[in-house]
Amino acid sequence: MTKSFPILFGIVALAGLVEVAQASAFRGGGPRAHLDHMSVAALSSSMLDELMSALGGGNRVTAQRLEAIEETLRPIFKSLPKNTYGNLEHAAVRYVLHRLFVVRHGMYVKGLEPGGEAWNETASPTEVLDDKVPAYVQTMFEHRLNGRGLGMRDISILAATLEHLIHDEAVNRLKVAYAVQSISVDSQLSKEKVEEVIDTYMVLFLLGINESSTIDDIMAEQDEILETYPQWPENQQFTHEVRKAVAIANKGSADFANNMYTFNATAQVVEEIGERFGRWQDSECRDLKSVLMKLEVPGTGRVLLKDFYGGALDGSWQFTESVAYLKELGALDDRDPDRKSVILANYVNSPSNCLSSSSIYSVCCFNECEALLGHLEREIGEPDASGERILELVAALPSSTVQAPRSISSELRSLLGEVAVQNHGRIALHGRLFGQWMHHAYPRECPYPHKAGTTRPMTADEWVDENGEDALYSSDDEMEYHVTYGADDNMTLSELENANGTAALGKSLMWTAEEELVVSTPSASERNNSGWSRGAMLAIVASLCIGILRTVWPAMVGALNGKDILPMTQKPKYC
Repeated sequence: MTKSFPILFGIVALAGLVEVAQASAFRGGGPRAHLDHMSVAALSSSMLDELMSALGGGNRVTAQRLEAIEETLRPIFKSLPKNTYGNLEHAAVRYVLHRLFVVRHGMYVKGLEPGGEAWNETASPTEVLDDKVPAYVQTMFEHRLNGRGLGMRDISILAATLEHLIHDEAVNRLKVAYAVQSISVDSQLSKEKVEEVIDTYMVLFLLGINESSTIDDIMAEQDEILETYPQWPENQQFTHEVRKAVAIANKGSADFANNMYTFNATAQVVEEIGERFGRWQDSECRDLKSVLMKLEVPGTGRVLLKDFYGGALDGSWQFTESVAYLKELGALDDRDPDRKSVILANYVNSPSNCLSSSSIYSVCCFNECEALLGHLEREIGEPDASGERILELVAALPSSTVQAPRSISSELRSLLGEVAVQNHGRIALHGRLFGQWMHHAYPRECPYPHKAGTTRPMTADEWVDENGEDALYSSDDEMEYHVTYGADDNMTLSELENANGTAALGKSLMWTAEEELVVSTPSASERNNSGWSRGAMLAIVASLCIGILRTVWPAMVGALNGKDILPMTQKPKYC
């Protein structure tokens, strides 16, 4: 009799797991979730205090900046699956930070992008802080991330920390610019002199010149900047306008008194230039897109390789990337060897069109798909949606090249159904399959999402370092070969314009069925029930109980007066 008590106690404990599971459900709930909610503000406040103390005076982690970051962050954060604390784990934090800097500044922070791999297969998002902040600051973020994940305020603090580091880098670059101009940082400068300093600063910024370069080297680069960067006059006009705007906004400040600029005043100007530059230079990307659209096989978001290189042979300084480099960028559609084509959106948004301007980030073309996905996130407010809701929203959502309202084709409707089949009947917003669908819904705005590990986007310089060969074709002969032999010469671009675009390329829509989620998404029923449903838990407990009873019942009965008191057919039906 005594020996049976531990077994009976274990069965009772298993039944009690039902209530424990309800208390620690996926979306929170129960006493622990209440305590966690009560402590979030205090934990974030403590974290912020420690960080500001470590970064010292003049840091960029201000209440105003945090509020602006949270405003951008909120719809993205809300639409991602959370852990049991209501926070985001490593992969989701990387994803959110990457998109946040793209949306706010057009900055692609190095170390946040997956680089062709899956989001959950890359390093911790806090690794971008390596060697840039005191070690215990990085440890503070990492400890919080590993223990509980990061909430929206935590991610905002991490983002503000990165912005502070970007500001510090800009200030160091500005000091070099002062030195090149043989000016003391204690000087007060006229607006004309400030513009000369800013011109030197922008040469350093645009060409990615590091602090180890000699003054003579920097001056030589500045003398040849127009040849290296043809848009230099427009760039000067932009920076001078920013200087004027900052001066007006700070009228009355001691740093701008009597139309003279202290070093701190000039630093404010270059910081504002950095935050505006991404959107300003994106006009070049839109021009690039317009040129490609003139060569596009209508409606496909594809440019036949022979027409792509034909543009370069006709005098364009663009479109000289080698076929091997285009493939590594993920910008080549080579399913049909006789009709290889360049994927317009992937090409425009590739690293080959980025400006390597910083050790922390690059300025690249704005991904137009961000705004489209952002609209869906705001409207849906959850990690997934029904196919009907997606179709309703997309049909009414225009892009720069797609008019709305519109009718969604039967082929796209069918493909959306395939996406739903793989995600519990719902459409996961942050997965490869939906990204693939969005590419075909907006072929000129949304890049095609290749399977993880099949591409390795990199700059032309990185390609050369890794492969020992040029990323760009240096002679017309190489491009002429593809123009002559790369496609069916019997079908000209004008003839393609009168044909169905997809049929002209000889293939159906570029589509593979492999899903890759940023964060594994629970099913709708699991979310609605805040994790494991009571019924599911009872079923599991019942199954465990039955297994235990079948194993131990004879021993339990044997312990009771040495004989079987109840026939097996009369054993208890429930635990």
